Amino acid sequence: MSKKQERFIAVIPARAGSKEIKNKNTIKINGHPLISYSIEAAKKSKFIKNIFVSTDGKEIAKVAKKYGAKIIFRPKHLSNETIQIEPSVLHAIKYIENTYKEKFDNIVLLQPTSPIRRINDLDDAINKFIKDKADSLFSCVNWHTTVWRLKNTKVVPLGHDPFNRRNRKYMPETLTENGSIYVTKKKIYKTIKNRLGGKISRYTMASYTGFEVDTKSDLKFFSVFLNPKIRKKLKIINPNKTK
Repeated sequence: MSKKQERFIAVIPARAGSKEIKNKNTIKINGHPLISYSIEAAKKSKFIKNIFVSTDGKEIAKVAKKYGAKIIFRPKHLSNETIQIEPSVLHAIKYIENTYKEKFDNIVLLQPTSPIRRINDLDDAINKFIKDKADSLFSCVNWHTTVWRLKNTKVVPLGHDPFNRRNRKYMPETLTENGSIYVTKKKIYKTIKNRLGGKISRYTMASYTGFEVDTKSDLKFFSVFLNPKIRKKLKIINPNKTK
């Protein structure tokens, strides 16, 4: 099978429990629930065949259906606050294969807490995954900055000489995962049980996509940033209901 024929699906993990922000995944930002921004990104992709939301919440499921996603109800042991994303994705893979009888080769993981994506970001990332003949890909931002690390109560430089500073354009790339897009071959998930493995590629996004919704103050930022004027100017995805 050629790369162009490979099949992609989207999986969006969305737990119901959230301590800092109650009902975080369904809280509205400029009239649309947080999770809808990720669903809409997947809907606009020419590669993605179907969109699945993995959740333990009835309200999340109700909202996700309205915006065009199919639902996977995950068990309680995959829904506590300490669980990592990988077990829920592995559960989703089995569920999609056995219940929905869906055939697919690659999983596009979209985290709802990273709602800022431009209209072409998802397809550009998948195209890079295909072009690079990658096994997995992560989206990131390049801060082009000096990084320090705390070590035994002391701050130490990481990858730079603070006494021999260079202009920003000559700084080495400092890539940070922004949690927005992961593309992974199904066989990678099944063999190493991780979203990243094999030949890893990256897709660099605009610096403003490096922010995630984790705190109440984050909500204020996103409410301002995702207003209609800025969305239109930056070509940021805006959700639409299907029902």
